[in-house]
Amino acid sequence: MKRTIMMTAIALMTGVLAGYWFCHARWEADTERMNASRAREESERLKKFLEDNRNLQEIVRGLQARMKKENDHAKREYDALLARLHRGTARMSVPVRKDGGLSCTGRAADDAGQTRAELDPETAERILAVGRDGDEAIRELNQCIDQYRAVEKACKQTA
Repeated sequence: MKRTIMMTAIALMTGVLAGYWFCHARWEADTERMNASRAREESERLKKFLEDNRNLQEIVRGLQARMKKENDHAKREYDALLARLHRGTARMSVPVRKDGGLSCTGRAADDAGQTRAELDPETAERILAVGRDGDEAIRELNQCIDQYRAVEKACKQTA
């Protein structure tokens, strides 16, 4: 009888240990499978993110190249205009009222009493510089808006 109880106790302990080991092994396998699945999902998400990031960088590079081209074109035009002003092949003038106390000898006034006064090249250059700086700021702002819209579009596509 003692022997039967001892054998039963050993069998029970062996069964409990085997059950524990089996359940633990199954739990580890399930956890490992779940972790592998999450790792694959994260890996795919990371690949997609990197691809989207590369595409966005390409778009931004294109926008920056376009802005550089526009800035170079504007600079060439501005430099050409300044050269024409300094050579005297182009002139700038502003309207002047004859009745404002200024004497505009040798110039005919129109019906409103206005005539035109020619600016010297240095003054014209300073006035044109204001416009050039404003145009450059507008191009930079448009570049910023275009980049924002590209990022916004990319974010909406990934969401």
